[in-house]
Amino acid sequence: MHSLARARPLRIITRSLALSHRVFEREAGLPRAASLDSVQSDSPYHFYQNKIIDKYVQQPINASTLRQYIFFGRQMNAERLIKSANWVRNELLVRLAHRIRDFQQLPFLVGTNPHIEFVYRLYWGAFDKLRKQSTVKNLEDNNAFCHLLRDLLDDGQLVVPRMALGVSECASFYDKDRHDLDRFVNRMFRSRISRRVLAEQHLALTEACENDWDEMMGFGDGYVGIIFVRCSAKEIVGRAKRLVEQQARQIYLPRYAPDQQDSDHWTPPEIEVEIQHGARKGYQQAEDRNEIVFAYVPEQLEHILFELLSNAVRFTMAKHHECYPPIRVTVSANETDVFFRVSDQGGGISQDRFASLWSYQARAPSGEFLQFQDVQKMPTTIHQRADLWHVNLGMGLPMSRVYAEYWGGELQLMTMDGYGTDAYVRIPRLGTKAENVGLEKHPSDASEKKITDSKHSHHHHRQSIEQHTITSTTGNGWSHSDMIRA
Repeated sequence: MHSLARARPLRIITRSLALSHRVFEREAGLPRAASLDSVQSDSPYHFYQNKIIDKYVQQPINASTLRQYIFFGRQMNAERLIKSANWVRNELLVRLAHRIRDFQQLPFLVGTNPHIEFVYRLYWGAFDKLRKQSTVKNLEDNNAFCHLLRDLLDDGQLVVPRMALGVSECASFYDKDRHDLDRFVNRMFRSRISRRVLAEQHLALTEACENDWDEMMGFGDGYVGIIFVRCSAKEIVGRAKRLVEQQARQIYLPRYAPDQQDSDHWTPPEIEVEIQHGARKGYQQAEDRNEIVFAYVPEQLEHILFELLSNAVRFTMAKHHECYPPIRVTVSANETDVFFRVSDQGGGISQDRFASLWSYQARAPSGEFLQFQDVQKMPTTIHQRADLWHVNLGMGLPMSRVYAEYWGGELQLMTMDGYGTDAYVRIPRLGTKAENVGLEKHPSDASEKKITDSKHSHHHHRQSIEQHTITSTTGNGWSHSDMIRA
């Protein structure tokens, strides 16, 4: 199959998955359901024959802000909880429908890859279960809905490992100069995060409502659902630092200090943390306590910092075999953003490597993602990720960038090949940025427009993309950071 794909131009095999299946079955003389495990009417391939997905694809995705989540969840009661359940159910259906449509637009050879098809069936199964879930009318219905959400969250841990293996096997089907596969995977991951936020937020609100946390501990001791309204930059960095140091001992102690006598004196590279003091209006009190406080989903930021620090430790130890230079974490903030800089002297990144750093498609042929064969479920917390200290999955940086951009932030790297790397993370602190859920027009939708409209739309869309790229890569917030200017 691989040799056939390389011999044929990609445009020949880029028909939609739905059309390709029909053509293949007709030409091969096979019954439509011959290769399926089930011939039930709600099988994913029969799904192509009905219009039910169109009902949800035509609905807009309602991207929310952190502030909206906080405002809705801070005074939870039974009525609001039931309203939340029904809104979450419909929103999950809409977001799943958009991703299912993405799968249907894949080239035939990609869509029939066993790993990609597994994820497609998983998404269809989740969509079907949510569609059959009745409207939530009371707290008993909500409990049943929460049980379904927990099952779907558990199933969702299978997505990233299977997608990584599918990308590894399908990257060679794409032209190297195009980034269609990267765009598809990034949309998948952004949408996956968005659905987890919806589900986990509702589950947390349900638990808070059941335990009267609003009255007992003031929004669950700082939490509104999964959002912590008093995130401390210092504490989050500290948690990530401790886990990385623990991980470093598990990985490197047997290698660098095999004797008990040596192990008592061996330490990984020191991680130095500095909170930059500022005089920004409205934040003096927090900064006087050497603190920067903001509302965020702690696990998402911890994931980013854990990955950056893990990489910094690994490459520092690889370059300096005995005396390790410190890794420096600098934190700064202004009225609108919080900034993190992780600086190491781990040798930097070569130009060739740096050019493909964010591309799953470019890195897949080297076998970087094949260690996912040993990981059935993707960790959802940094504690679970630390338990996989023996596995280098190869997706830490791209996934960290997706997390950083989810609430309107960014992650950038600046490297000096032969010396070291600085990683910059910008996190909005006002909670007014809408979720980046990976919205994009589908090819089938675009093809329905008139040619004249399409030409004008293309010009306008190109300008929009260019402006978005400038905003995303430069980031207006960077120019206002004391840390960056220094």
